[in-house]
Amino acid sequence: MDWATAIFSIENRVEPSHFVERIWRTRSAPGKAMISVAVPRWQIFIVKHSHSPTNVIIRGPETAATIVEIPQDAEFLGIEFKLGTFIPDLAFETLVDVGREVDVVSKTKMHLAGSDWEIPNFENAADFMKHLAREGALVRDRVVEQTLFREPVALTKRSIQRRFSRATGLTYGTIRQIERAKHTAALLTTGTSILEAVEVAGYSDQAHMTRSLQRFLGKTPGRLAAGKP
Repeated sequence: MDWATAIFSIENRVEPSHFVERIWRTRSAPGKAMISVAVPRWQIFIVKHSHSPTNVIIRGPETAATIVEIPQDAEFLGIEFKLGTFIPDLAFETLVDVGREVDVVSKTKMHLAGSDWEIPNFENAADFMKHLAREGALVRDRVVEQTLFREPVALTKRSIQRRFSRATGLTYGTIRQIERAKHTAALLTTGTSILEAVEVAGYSDQAHMTRSLQRFLGKTPGRLAAGKP
């Protein structure tokens, strides 16, 4: 879920890591719903409510934009993982477009990857991820990154596809389509014309680009170019 698509005040924390893309936190914002855009990376969400137990949710990659309700009166911590990072005990192909709750065994602990762990907070989340990696509960397949950067990989296409499915739950093609849509949105919101964006992003025509942006971002090229929510 891309919380930046709603009116949230988000605090980001980016640290050098082989596994984590970013760590963020925010609070509930006014409004009933928001657009959750397609995201190829999986995340861990920790949701703390004022009058109910803490929820820990593993959210798999999202392959289409959806309208979701905004939880009220809550604090959110998100840990977004780099492509190719995964938990071997989880079947990531079953997490696509799905949020799965992690067992919370006490006020401070959760059960993940076969063990009980302290529920992380914004300050120690990076150390928590390092601990998971040291214990082998979190690993990264560099073939995913190498393929996305179009570096040579001494594997067959079928083997690469299996590695993508295991580490991301998605195909190489789907990830490239989502990233292209995000790149196109950046072009349009910084002044690139719609026709020029079609060419720069490599779409076959404007209709092709429109379908892609509506599927992955929930917006038309015109709305993006106009800066409309």
